[in-house]
Amino acid sequence: MSTQAKKGIVITNARMIDGTGQDPVENTVIFIEGERIKTITTKDALDGQPLEDYYEIDVKGKTVLPGLIEGHYHISYTDVLELSDLDLKLPPEECTVLAAQNGELILRCGYTSVFSAGALHRVDVALRDLIEAGRMVGPRLLASGRDICPTSGMLDWNPSYWKLGMEGLAIFADGVDEVRKAAREIMRDRANMIKIYLTGEGLLRPWMPQEETMMTKEEVAAVTDEARRRNRMVMAHSRGADGVKICVETGVHVIHHATMADQEAIDMIAANKEKHFVVPALGLTYATANFAADYGVPEAVIKDGLHQEEYEEGCKVMKKLKEAGVRVLPGGDYGFAWCPHGKEAMDLELFVRDMGFTPMETLVAATKWGSEIMRMEDDVGTLEAGKFADILVVEGDPLKDITLFQDRSNIQLVMKGGEIMCNQLGLPQMLTPEHTIEEHRARVEETLGYKPGALGNPEVSESALQQKRNDMFAQLLART
Repeated sequence: MSTQAKKGIVITNARMIDGTGQDPVENTVIFIEGERIKTITTKDALDGQPLEDYYEIDVKGKTVLPGLIEGHYHISYTDVLELSDLDLKLPPEECTVLAAQNGELILRCGYTSVFSAGALHRVDVALRDLIEAGRMVGPRLLASGRDICPTSGMLDWNPSYWKLGMEGLAIFADGVDEVRKAAREIMRDRANMIKIYLTGEGLLRPWMPQEETMMTKEEVAAVTDEARRRNRMVMAHSRGADGVKICVETGVHVIHHATMADQEAIDMIAANKEKHFVVPALGLTYATANFAADYGVPEAVIKDGLHQEEYEEGCKVMKKLKEAGVRVLPGGDYGFAWCPHGKEAMDLELFVRDMGFTPMETLVAATKWGSEIMRMEDDVGTLEAGKFADILVVEGDPLKDITLFQDRSNIQLVMKGGEIMCNQLGLPQMLTPEHTIEEHRARVEETLGYKPGALGNPEVSESALQQKRNDMFAQLLART
């Protein structure tokens, strides 16, 4: 048969978990044409229908599910050891290259979409545009650019006598008028949403503790008012109970952390559960309590920061929110040396082990609910006809072992929009051959060390990328 007659790709013999929470379906057949899923049926329902019009990928014995979605992603954070790594030490040029590498890495881990929780120098905005234009390979990305933080707020950690006047990570704004202007600046920079820093952080105790609220209700309301009129989302770093209550009262869409919410705050979220998402980002809290000392963080800092206490309390809060029907999503604040990119799937284990979620509930949170926080529920998040073919194939059964995503040897195939990003099935792919987390870190160190050739050539012409797509599909056809 002529290769021109091929319509697309068909995945056969799949054990499908579709992301809706329904039971797995055995012997599923998924037809893909172009970027989208054409139809989904079963082998028995084919009734002998020939598959010669499609390139067949047989995944017998494996599980197929929607691409995972990360709900709290810092694409520009790379192996952060201390606060100055987030602002003083990383110029925008190097930051951009490292961020592009991080975007590639999360694709290899099975995540086809990510929800940015802030980035240096609006790097996530630039990478989003390059990915959407087809000029580089990466996950679907909603970008937030720089954050809004008040004077003496969480991100204002550099002493005033340095007289830096810098805004690489945040725009510092005080009062309703300044905060409103900052929100407009972020929208001018074409961010999809706006992030504010409402409370403190354990690593900054005693001067900026988790429970203290550092913005006024009026300031937060100014941000949500601006965002509402421009159809943008607002998210808030809010660990303490008072900050969470302000989020609900002012209409903040995404509450990051909420780990110290009291019963009143929990009840307020539950009463407005159709309006809010909660992303606890407890991956970082857990890792700080358990692993940060191995990377030089003093034991006293970890203990005094109440990280273990916050983790335990946060898990209790998430159990209550989950039982109340609130959409609680995985997303772990990765990008620190003791909580690095490439480990995002640890969040799925924490949801099951410590937060009271079943494996199926966790997968729904990481796919279907993830599509809702991305505002892309008509296109991604579940395996359905008409949606983008964002598909993950894994070795094993995640309903029996939710930890399998943490072993990248189990990630058999990652497809985004009908294109094979990476795989272990011997098929042509968009990304370069596999590399380990250690090799990824070596690339990071090489970039930061300014070794010859470290930065490479970040430019990829559209024609070259399109040619790679054409070559990949031609190779698939040649294998039939």
